[in-house]
Amino acid sequence: MWQGLRVFCGICPDPECKTKLYFPSYAASSIECTGCGQHHAKDSLKDVRDVEEPDVAMRNLLRTALLTQTQTTGKGSELVKVKGYSNYHCKLLSPLFTAYGMDKHTGKAKLLKEMGQAETFDCSILGDRVFQLEQEYLETTGYGRDRTGSEKYLEGTLKAIQAVNDGEERIVPLHVDGDGHCLVHALSRALVGREIFWHALRANMKFHLEANLPKYKELFKDFIDDNEWRDIIVESDPNYRPVLEEESMGLRNIHIFVLANVLHRPIVLLDSLAGMQSSADYSGLFLPILVPVHECVSKDGHKHKPLAIAWNSSGHNHYVPLVAVKGKPVPRLPQWLIPKAWGVPNECMKKYIDLDSNGNFCIGGDRCIQDKYLQRLIKAMDEMFFKEQNISALLVTEVHQFVYKPSGLVGILPVTVTDSAKAAVKEGRLKRCLSCNVLIEQNPDVQMVHLCPGGVLYMAASQVSGKLKEGRTYTFPNQQGLSCIYDAENDVLVPVKQKVPKLCGHYFSN
Repeated sequence: MWQGLRVFCGICPDPECKTKLYFPSYAASSIECTGCGQHHAKDSLKDVRDVEEPDVAMRNLLRTALLTQTQTTGKGSELVKVKGYSNYHCKLLSPLFTAYGMDKHTGKAKLLKEMGQAETFDCSILGDRVFQLEQEYLETTGYGRDRTGSEKYLEGTLKAIQAVNDGEERIVPLHVDGDGHCLVHALSRALVGREIFWHALRANMKFHLEANLPKYKELFKDFIDDNEWRDIIVESDPNYRPVLEEESMGLRNIHIFVLANVLHRPIVLLDSLAGMQSSADYSGLFLPILVPVHECVSKDGHKHKPLAIAWNSSGHNHYVPLVAVKGKPVPRLPQWLIPKAWGVPNECMKKYIDLDSNGNFCIGGDRCIQDKYLQRLIKAMDEMFFKEQNISALLVTEVHQFVYKPSGLVGILPVTVTDSAKAAVKEGRLKRCLSCNVLIEQNPDVQMVHLCPGGVLYMAASQVSGKLKEGRTYTFPNQQGLSCIYDAENDVLVPVKQKVPKLCGHYFSN
């Protein structure tokens, strides 16, 4: 039935990807890579040639089609790969960036303290760095333009910024995953384009608060009670989890103020025009007032340019970064749109921000970390993750993608996914489809020890839902649809049903 159809294969031109791609002769001029998610012109592919065996050709075409569909719809934003890495993969590596750096001689990860630095990465090193989004990635799901409604909500604000920038779109709200760490994800993306520094930002925030608590108490004595500071510090911890189910994991304005001081640069929080004109505390200019001015300047003597973040909706529960478009002039924020300084006199602004003759200021700047260096840095942490965990971060990401994500079960901690993936590999339960590359996990016998306090399944249910509730049903995607009801009297999960998953119809291997 495939007679007469010509199929070609070629190699993705991205040196960090090099995925083998299959496409028919009539394919569009742009080919989507199933490995990195980028679109490439057909004539830019490497080693393009005919696939002579019809069965091989069609099997790989079907695999490409399935992977492309999975990437654009089934994966979800945090699992779409760009330049070889997904958001989830980067977030998984983030704790390593807190403790390790890259040895410039070997290109390998090395403990910061072994390199003569502090044990924790100093985020102020990023004080003058900024990410600019390449125009070809503007519409890339999970990496480019935010799709949660922020552009509509911020329409008036974005138009006002556009008006002072020669009517050109020079700044866009960028996607950020909503997992309780959106503030530090937004700032990490604004700094380097990836979520790799979310953990270090929170660790720096907690350390800075503890080290400077007397200064903070004095500065905010009229606004924050003494007994609130303990909660503010606890909320800063990278491993913070709400005690009560109804509590939010989100950070507050005081945490943005702390992060401005951590980064030695201003942070401007914007809202819709209506929100910024209201009396509510939904916008503000956060200045690094606890840091001497001379420590908030670049080597060229210019003050660190502010980072910009914004709310994505009227719910005021999710932050997105406002990032410049690469290849265009650095965007400016109009003077009339600059919110008042938060927590300090407005006159302090001129100490930390360079204003032009019209009272506007530039957002972000143009000192970008080179992409090749960032890729080497991530690769070094990838190797360290494997060394420490004895499993690759990519495989853990795939377990999250194919085992946890399809069930809709959210909130599972990365450490739980990592431990689950390691156990599945050790017990030989992971299988991969030879045709579509999907992973499945064969179900082992459910042991009672996993269902009691301290057990893997008991802990997984608790991490997602907090305190377990009598009669509530809990589903475990990595146990092939296992469902359990909680028996409060005996403090145990009781299995009630288990489904065998539908396979794709292709061959699976270990």
